[in-house]
Amino acid sequence: MNTKYNVTVNDYLRPLKLAIIFSVLGEAAILLIWGVILYPEGSLLHKFLWTIVFCGIGMGAAAGVFIDFLVVGKLNGLPAIIATAFISFVLLGLFCNFLCFNLDMHFDFFGGHNTPNSFIWNGIVMATLGGIFVGWLCFTDKGNKILNKYGI
Repeated sequence: MNTKYNVTVNDYLRPLKLAIIFSVLGEAAILLIWGVILYPEGSLLHKFLWTIVFCGIGMGAAAGVFIDFLVVGKLNGLPAIIATAFISFVLLGLFCNFLCFNLDMHFDFFGGHNTPNSFIWNGIVMATLGGIFVGWLCFTDKGNKILNKYGI
C-alpha cells in the first residue's frame, strides 16, 4: 500500500469503532431527550430501533467507513480532524438528519413538526462536534494516547 503514513489494522478499526460509539451515544441522548422527555408519545421500541439501531449503529458504521477510505493513511493532525468533522457533518448532520426529519414528519416521534429548526440544528451540531472529537482522538498524538490507555 503506497500511503503517506504507516497504517495498521488498528488505524482502520479506531475510526469505525469510535464513529459507532459516538453515534450510538448521540442517538441515545436524542432518544432520551427528544423521544422520551419532550415527546413521549409513540412506541418506545420503534424510537429505539430508529435511533440506536438504524441511525446509531448503521450510520455510525457508514461514517466510520467513509473516514477509513478518505482520511486514514492520507491525513493526520488538524487536516484529518477537519476532514473527519466534514464527513460527519455531511453524512450524519445533513443527509441522515434530513432523512430523519422527513421521516419524523410522518411518524411524529421526535417533535419535527413542532420544532423543525431545533430538530435540524441539533443534528447538525451534534454530528459536527462528534466528528471533531473522533478526528481528534484518531488523528492526534494526545488522542491516540487516550485510546491506547483504554485499549481502543
